[in-house]
Amino acid sequence: MNDETPFRILLIFVSVVQTVISLRYLKKAKAGSTIFRRREEGILLSIAIVVFYLAYGVAVVTYFLNPNWMAWSAFVVPSWIRWVGIVPLLFGAFWIIWGLHHIGDNITVSIKTREDHALITTGPYHWVRHPLYAAGIIESVGVCLMMANWFVAISAGLFWTLIALRTPMEEQKLIEKFGDKYCRYMQRVGRFMPRIDRAVNAKNQGKE
Repeated sequence: MNDETPFRILLIFVSVVQTVISLRYLKKAKAGSTIFRRREEGILLSIAIVVFYLAYGVAVVTYFLNPNWMAWSAFVVPSWIRWVGIVPLLFGAFWIIWGLHHIGDNITVSIKTREDHALITTGPYHWVRHPLYAAGIIESVGVCLMMANWFVAISAGLFWTLIALRTPMEEQKLIEKFGDKYCRYMQRVGRFMPRIDRAVNAKNQGKE
């Protein structure tokens, strides 16, 4: 393998900073207590999500400890492509922290809402309905590019695919909680990507 030191140092630094900040928000919101709520998305889907999340996480941590331990699933790409991974890595990490700042105490681990749940439409929630998921996907792309590892890419891809399959269930809970208010929000804002058509229309209307 090529010299992994710069990629490893950057990944460790971003991971540590993001984890410390994220844990602060999760602890404040007592999000850990929501893990044990009834898994309305189904036990099989819940288990599959956990399995692929752990596979991804363990592989990344293993790379942190010793890149040679993940050499069996590495693939060769030009170094410049791996360096390009810094862009989605940093953008995703920033977007996650920004999203946590705005969602605050409303964050949960399950798909169920809190009794005092508030509908957040500020910050990144002004652009996408699930910015933490969108940011996680983007950040994973950066990690996979920098590690150049197919096992990490497959694990991350399957994990986020399952999260995407679970998201409509989560949104149904939000509709039950907020009713037409959330339905109007869904019409205005994209699920994982900004509604380009809405942005263009708003811009055109502003010129009239």
